[in-house]
Amino acid sequence: MNKKILAFISDGKKFLLLRNNSEDPAHGGDFWFTVTGSVEGNESAEEAVKREIKEETNLDSSEVFDLNWGSIYSWDGKDHSERNFLAFVKEGGIILNEEHVDFEWLGLEEFMGKINWSLNKEELKNVLEKAMKRKLFFKKEKLDDFRQKAA
Repeated sequence: MNKKILAFISDGKKFLLLRNNSEDPAHGGDFWFTVTGSVEGNESAEEAVKREIKEETNLDSSEVFDLNWGSIYSWDGKDHSERNFLAFVKEGGIILNEEHVDFEWLGLEEFMGKINWSLNKEELKNVLEKAMKRKLFFKKEKLDDFRQKAA
């Protein structure tokens, strides 16, 4: 199973949203989202979060907070296990890589209104509010399984 990460990004006050590059179908279309990527080699999920954020935005992460939440899904013929994090970043100039064409720093309400999130947005908002205080919304690990079940 391919290990992946999803990282929400905050400067401690606002959240960073990235607009996907719709010119490249590998990036899923024209929408606002956050940083995702694969864990490479022997790196930990936290190391993958820091590396992916650096590669996609040029920002350095000062802290990575595990949200105790993730998902399993099938995509492109493979199963993926994705872990969700909140990464706090240091100030710096954003330089987007080829995956993104624009970015915005937004307050939580604006962030929630703009992010392309197909799951429960109220749940996501509650998770992020708690995580900003370094507290967990999910006391027990939550793993959403989106794989197709065999009939």
